[in-house]
Amino acid sequence: MALLRLNGEGRLCLRSATGTKDVTETPVMKDVLLLIDTSGSMAGAKITQAKHGAADFSRTASLQGRATALAVFGDRAEVVCNPTIEAVAFQKKIGGLTVGMVGGSTNLAAGLELAASFANLGAVVVVTDGEPDSPNAALESAARLKQKSVEILCIGTEDADGLFLAKLATRKELSLHVAAQNLRASIAQASQLLLGK
Repeated sequence: MALLRLNGEGRLCLRSATGTKDVTETPVMKDVLLLIDTSGSMAGAKITQAKHGAADFSRTASLQGRATALAVFGDRAEVVCNPTIEAVAFQKKIGGLTVGMVGGSTNLAAGLELAASFANLGAVVVVTDGEPDSPNAALESAARLKQKSVEILCIGTEDADGLFLAKLATRKELSLHVAAQNLRASIAQASQLLLGK
């Protein structure tokens, strides 16, 4: 009989020597996915701010023992870094982010569908500066994540549709509409909103 197991609530349990009861239970940390828009309009300072903010976020998460993953979306979505608590390894992956690396449009729905493939996902942080190609498809993908108890936090620059982001986010306070020059600080703030519990 295994001494360590996951119970029905996804918590790690230590079984007693006799196997009759759980004697210790600790919560299993859920992963966070940073989902960054790399469409053409993110060129210049926006992508630089997003990269620095992602690095800040991963450092905070790793200090708490929480893994951060990184994915991008444009015409399609792609995983850049699988969940890791190694902030240095994460930063190396961030260095390779470029505008247009997965196409120039804003297929947010593809990014959210990709998020659904992560097995231990607790939250998604969407970083974008524009409107998605298909808002309804993005909202439907987000609804499926929410049904799995995945938190969605949205950070949009002044060019993004604030009302849409508010619908996409799990709760009103998880929708941030910011000036492009504040993107880095806002992503760092996201780590406090999601991880500071």
